[in-house]
Amino acid sequence: MASHDAGWDAFRSELRHWMELRHFTSRALAMKLNDALGASSDVNLDEHVVKRWRHSTAPPLAAVRHIAAILEMSDDPTGAAPHDPTFILRRMGLLDEPATTGELVDSSFRLQELRLRLLDVRASLGEHSARSGAGRLVQTAMSHGYAAAVYPVWAGPVGYPMHVSDRIDFRPARPGLGSIDDVPAMRSLFVENFAVPGQLRPRFSTHSDDLDAQEHWAIPHIGRPSTRSGHMLHLAVPSIAVSAQTTRAWVDDVASMLAWVLGYGFVSTREIARELTRNPFATEALRNDVHEQFLTQAPARHVWSHHAAGLPSDNPGAPWTDASGAVASSLVHVRLVETDAVLEHESDWLAEQLGTTEEEAAVLAKRDRDEAASRLDSPTMQQGRHRVVTVPVELLTDASDRWEQVFQTVLLVTHRLHELGVKVDLYPIHERLARDEPDIAPTILRWLADHGSPLVSEAFSSSHHLG
Repeated sequence: MASHDAGWDAFRSELRHWMELRHFTSRALAMKLNDALGASSDVNLDEHVVKRWRHSTAPPLAAVRHIAAILEMSDDPTGAAPHDPTFILRRMGLLDEPATTGELVDSSFRLQELRLRLLDVRASLGEHSARSGAGRLVQTAMSHGYAAAVYPVWAGPVGYPMHVSDRIDFRPARPGLGSIDDVPAMRSLFVENFAVPGQLRPRFSTHSDDLDAQEHWAIPHIGRPSTRSGHMLHLAVPSIAVSAQTTRAWVDDVASMLAWVLGYGFVSTREIARELTRNPFATEALRNDVHEQFLTQAPARHVWSHHAAGLPSDNPGAPWTDASGAVASSLVHVRLVETDAVLEHESDWLAEQLGTTEEEAAVLAKRDRDEAASRLDSPTMQQGRHRVVTVPVELLTDASDRWEQVFQTVLLVTHRLHELGVKVDLYPIHERLARDEPDIAPTILRWLADHGSPLVSEAFSSSHHLG
C-alpha cells in the first residue's frame, strides 16, 4: 500500500483530526507509540517522523492500530464514543463498512425463520418441540453439574386451562460453579427455546440460603416465536403489528394467539433484537429500530409484537409510522393501551427502561401513552386510522382474569379482521394447529368458538364436543 494511496490519504486526514481533538503533540504521540510497539519494533520513533506522517509519508501498517488506540478513534468525530478498533481500517478501505441496522434486522429475522422451520422439522420427527425444550434444558444442566426443577404452568380463563409455560429453577449441585447462563451449551438452548429469566419462585426450598443459589428461567409456550403453514395469505390483512408500552399488557400472548388463528408466523421485536445481542432484555432502542423497520417493510404472513416504555425522540410518528412518516398501507396495528394503574404498577420496570425514578417513569409513560393517542388522530394517520385497533388493558392480578382479558382482546381483533375482509375458511388450519399444539390450541379455539369469533368454526365449540 503506497504512501500516496487514497487509503493513506484517509489515514492522514484522521490522524490530523484526532491529534488535534485529543490535544496530542507529535512528540507525545511518538513517545506513546514507542511504548506501545515495545520490543516488536526496532525503530525508535521521534516527533519528526510523526510530523511527516501527518502530511506525506506513512507509518508501518502494524503501527496503525496502536495509533488508533492511543487517539481513541471511532466513528464519532466528536470523540464521545468509545474507541472502535475497526474504524481506521474501514476508513482506509481495508475493511468493509459494517452492516446497517436494517440489514442486521433482516438477517436476524431470516435466521430466526430458518431456526423455527428446523424446529418444526424436528418436531415432526419426534425429536423436538416446545414441550420437550424443558427436558433438553434439564438434561444439559445436569450434565454440567446443576440441579433443575421444572414446574409446568397450566393457566387460562376459568374453565379453559392450557399449558402456557414451563418454569425451571437451576442451582449448582457441586461447588465452584458460576451462573448457568455462563455455560455455552445452556446459553444456546436458552436462545433456541426463547427462554427468559423468570421472576416467580421458589420450587426447591424456602430456605434463604437455597434461594440465593437459585436461578429462575421460563420457557413460554404461548408468546414464543412460531411458524405455521406459511402458505395462506389474507390479502386484506397481510401483516399485523401488536404493540404496547409494557410486558404487563401481555403483548406477546395476544400477538401469538392472533398468528395461530390466522395461520401466520409470529415474531417479537425482543427476539429479533436477541438474535443480534443474545440478551433477552435487549435495549429499547434496538427494539424500536426493529419495529420501525417492520412498519414499512412488514413481513408478510406474520404477526409481530413490540413493547417500548417510551416513544423514541427521533421518530415523531412512533409507534404508528417510521421517522419519515411512512407505514405499509395494508398493515393492521393493534395497540394495547395500559391504564394508569398498569403503568403505576410497572413503574419499577419503566424506571429501569427510561433511566429515571419510579415516580418520574410513571409520569413519563402516561405522557407518552397520551402522545401516541394524539398522534393517531393526526392528519398523517388519516389514511390508515381505520386499520388501527386500540384496546384498553386493565391491571388484573388474578391469572384467570388476566387470561380472560387476553382472550377478549383476541376476540375483539378477530371481529375487526373479519370486517376488514378476512372471511376465508380457516378450519383446515385450525385442525392442524390443534394437532400440533394439543396442550394449548384446542382450548384457544374452543374459547373463541364459544364466544362467537367469526374466524373460528363452531365445530371447535364446547357444545359441539359435548354433543
